[in-house]
This record gives sequence, C-alpha cells and structure tokens, in this order.
Amino acid sequence: MEPLSGLAAKSAPSRMSFCTAIYLTSVLLPGAVLVTELLVFCVHLVRRGQSDIAFILDSLAKVKGAGIVVLILVAIAASFVVGYLAREVGFKLTALSERFTRRKGSPPLTASWTRIRDTFGDDFTERLTGLHPILRHLDSGEQGRNDALDRSLPAGGGHQANASLHLFTYSKLWLRGRAPALSVDNTEAEINILVSTIMPVLLLAVDATVLSGTPIAIKIIAVPGAVLISLVIMNAVRRLRKTEQAEALRNLAFDFAMREAEAKYPDVERRDEEEAA
Repeated sequence: MEPLSGLAAKSAPSRMSFCTAIYLTSVLLPGAVLVTELLVFCVHLVRRGQSDIAFILDSLAKVKGAGIVVLILVAIAASFVVGYLAREVGFKLTALSERFTRRKGSPPLTASWTRIRDTFGDDFTERLTGLHPILRHLDSGEQGRNDALDRSLPAGGGHQANASLHLFTYSKLWLRGRAPALSVDNTEAEINILVSTIMPVLLLAVDATVLSGTPIAIKIIAVPGAVLISLVIMNAVRRLRKTEQAEALRNLAFDFAMREAEAKYPDVERRDEEEAA
C-alpha cells in the first residue's frame, strides 16, 4: 500500500466521525430549531395568532401509524436543508463583518510566522520552509499581491480564496493526517456550531415579536437583543477564525520541531552513554 493511501485509510474513520459530529451539531440540530420556529411563524400568519403553539401540538397528536414515520423523515430532511442553508447565511454574515475589521492588525498567518521565527530562529524556519515550500509565501514580500490573484476562486466557510487560505488548508490537513494531537479540528467545530446559532437567534426574535401571547416588554427588546447577540457571536467567530489559522501554522512548526527532537534522542542517549563509559 502506498504511504498516502495508508494514511488516508487510517484517518478516514476519524474524519467520518468528525464530519458526522459537525453536521449533527451545526446543521441538523439548528435546522430542527429553525424548522420549529418557521412552523410557528407560518401557523401564526395563517391563524392570525389564535393559540398557535397549542394548535401545532394538537395537530401533531393526531398523526398516527405510518404518518409518524413520514413526519419524522420529512422533519429530518427539512431540518438538514434549512440548517445547511442557515449555516451558509451565518458564514456570509460573518465574512461581511470581517470586511470592516480586516485592516486592523497583522494577518493571523503573518503574525504567527513572525512569532515562530522569533521563537525558533532563522535556521529553524529555513529548514521548515525547505520541508514545506508553501511557507515561502509568508516570506515572499508579495503576500498581498498573491492573495489578490485568487479572489475569484470559490471557498467555503465564508473564507476568501487566496494563497493564505491555501497555506492554512495545507497546515490543517497535514496536522489532521499526520499529527492529530496537534490538530485544530476542535476550533473548526466550535466555529461551525457558533455560526449555526445566528439564524435561530434572529428568527426566535421574530417569533417573539409577532406572537400574540408575548409580553410587550419582550416584544420591545427581542429584535435589538437578538441583533446584539448575533454581533457578539460573529465577533467570537472572527476571533476563533484568526486563532484557528495562527494555531494551524504554529502547530505545523511544533510538529517539525518535535520530529527533529525525537530523531536526535538516540544520538543524545548514545553520547551520554559514551561519556559515562
């Protein structure tokens, strides 16, 4: 078996479980919440506020036999589709908010690379870039121009497709496949979960505003409160995205440093034994 094929075979089960967890927590569950909120909103529009939630519960109680199976399947499918679309909208909103903060401070990869160079020294970074030539993008002096060349390319998660994204993706995939202990998958999962909460929070505010039984005080603060919560979530997502990129590059350097140290251990032990003899 080829080395890369063996690597793929070993990482496939863990990657599948990771993707399943991501889809459950950031697509299916938020989608189920959104479908429920949309159902309440639509029933309110049709019945004009006549015991909306009680009407839904009574209608569901009347479903019997095979209808329950069909209802569950439809609910799961609708939750997946709505949740997936809502997460995409959340990423778009986050990317839009990033445009107002992108010029503040150094890009995360550049700042992380500077810290790596200061911590490990120039000789180490030269050996690291020799092993991973894609890192030379950070020393090219033309990072902005290189990033601008690829902006027309598609990119998921609200990212801007550019050379920096390719470097981040390379680092993340290397760690996931060859150094799982240093992987940034947990941060990626946290980002997906946070982004998927934006639309349910906003739609909940709409429901609270239009439902007839909602107290006036809640109706007044629902929409501003939901907007404020969404802004806080997007700020947290922006911070985590920067952290994810910086840690991916830092951990790539850590992986190389640890492998170098591990390779030197036998020589160090042999030298200590010779000196003791």
